[in-house]
Amino acid sequence: MAKILFHFGELSLKGKNRHTFEDRMARNIRRVLGDQLKPNGFYREHGRMLADVHELSDELLRQLTLTPGIRNLSLVHECELDLEVMQRTAAEAVFAAYGENVAGRPFRVSCRRSNKRFALTTPEMNFEIGGYLKRHLNLSVNLDAPEIDVRVEVGANAAYIYTRKITGIGGLPIGSSGRGVVLFSGGIDSPVAAYSMMKRGMEVVLVHLYNSTINRDFAKIRDLARQLSLYQGRLTLHMIDLEEFQRHAIAKVDAEYRMIIYKRQMIRSAAAIAADAGAQALVTGDSLGQVASQTLANIHAIYDASDLPLLSPLIAWDKEEIIALAKRIGTYEISIEEYCDICSFLIAKHPETHGKRDMVAELEADLPLTGLERHMQTVRFNGGKEVVRKSV
Repeated sequence: MAKILFHFGELSLKGKNRHTFEDRMARNIRRVLGDQLKPNGFYREHGRMLADVHELSDELLRQLTLTPGIRNLSLVHECELDLEVMQRTAAEAVFAAYGENVAGRPFRVSCRRSNKRFALTTPEMNFEIGGYLKRHLNLSVNLDAPEIDVRVEVGANAAYIYTRKITGIGGLPIGSSGRGVVLFSGGIDSPVAAYSMMKRGMEVVLVHLYNSTINRDFAKIRDLARQLSLYQGRLTLHMIDLEEFQRHAIAKVDAEYRMIIYKRQMIRSAAAIAADAGAQALVTGDSLGQVASQTLANIHAIYDASDLPLLSPLIAWDKEEIIALAKRIGTYEISIEEYCDICSFLIAKHPETHGKRDMVAELEADLPLTGLERHMQTVRFNGGKEVVRKSV
């Protein structure tokens, strides 16, 4: 059995709304822990949350560190609010983390007393517990650069002692910042963009646009969505066939402008899903200047296809930063699998990089822009499992 202590960053700044963020955070942590959480093993106390779990695997620990809202977590030793017991438990925590041969290693004790009824002040606890460890473990005091940092938190009914913090990603709990629809290509960038918005508390809905003449196997797209559902829990993926629209565009639009026209129609389709899903924004994986469609002129020409706000969390990221996060969240190896991108279908070798809005309007005047999409499939996931698949 293990006891986990969770700390949060931005939640402490939420004032009177803090409890709503904490409620959402608690639900998200319970979901990740699943059946590893002991009955009645989750509770909140003075801005912290604690969980008793049956077994903590490396994969579950990794998933917790990638759960938006968690700043850090620690495996803690719990003991009663008695100084002698706390001293002995602190020694046990050091031995558990570093072994018994710790003589001479630099250390410090950092106490935090949220329970003001406890008899000793914070400096007194630092002195008493630190002195005990120095005498009994033969440690060397170093307050500035300790190898062993013993932390003691005094709660309402117990003390929690630990020696290591495991860093999470921080941010806000998913579901606390509304809902957005992500244009989900299946490349490296869009899954990272989706995850980045999750980190800011957004619940995401995924929309994948494809052409049925070139794509009929969506295993890769479903695998990416399944991976993201590990962090969000319940997640919906819509897949929409734009084959008929692309046929009209190929017949009437010069190859240089087709990419811009394709992307504008993709945004319209995503906006239609947003209206049905009650979403307040669209999300793209655009990174400024990375490809031809992501020049500032083309972003201007593309984004006004919808009145909804378009958010691009990766707009200032370079490719190496995007790849690094993709590897961390487990989407990179899936993203690099072969798959034909709808935006590369019959466009010019050198597409337009300075799209003009008046030219776009003139080209779209000859195109049917509504009633062409076929919403082919909706797939729903929950915590890494595909639970519903529906074709329309």
